[in-house]
Amino acid sequence: MAHQHLGEFGDFSLSVVVTSPPWYENCYLVSHRPSGALAIVDPGGDAPRLLEAVTAIGGTPAGILLTHGHPDHLGAAAALERAFGISTRAHIDESPVIAAASDLNRAFTGQSQPGPARLETFSGEPLEHLGGAEIRVIHTPGHSPGGVCYDFGPFVLTGDTLFRGGVGRTDLPGGSEHKLWESIDRLLGLVAEDAMLFCGHGPGWSVAEARRWWALAS
Repeated sequence: MAHQHLGEFGDFSLSVVVTSPPWYENCYLVSHRPSGALAIVDPGGDAPRLLEAVTAIGGTPAGILLTHGHPDHLGAAAALERAFGISTRAHIDESPVIAAASDLNRAFTGQSQPGPARLETFSGEPLEHLGGAEIRVIHTPGHSPGGVCYDFGPFVLTGDTLFRGGVGRTDLPGGSEHKLWESIDRLLGLVAEDAMLFCGHGPGWSVAEARRWWALAS
């Protein structure tokens, strides 16, 4: 199966493709059902599987959104850009991380990796759009300088900022434990308590569960 359907959330339909070893990264496919627009979030690799999943889901790919620029989250971006004629969007503070992604991938796997060819950057915390829906960008530096979470309302894509029962690593270039702690505090204060959190690796959980865990862990 190319993708797993995670559910319907208001006007959105959410699916995930878990990429191959060693990363097992979650690439999310978000469909805005009223318009048919589809966003690809963090296409970490396995471009043929992602192409198959997008075709199976249907709709019109509107663009790629990156929570951050580590190689395990953007490995298929260039291939998807070419296939669908779309661009990749990321926070401007993540530009140096994206530029260094191929070298970092080589350090981990011994292989170089093309980055996005059509990169567009944004600053601050703008509203992104998918079809007629607004997506709130929450800047969450710490795992990386330009890390962001995408708040769709009933669910939030947290990248590697926050996992179920864990947090992102801070030992890669641009990481900061202090900033990550501040970002998680702020994130959990901003999002709706009844929302779901879906992260870059592993299973999702509710905001209520995350708040209880964070109160004990931080």
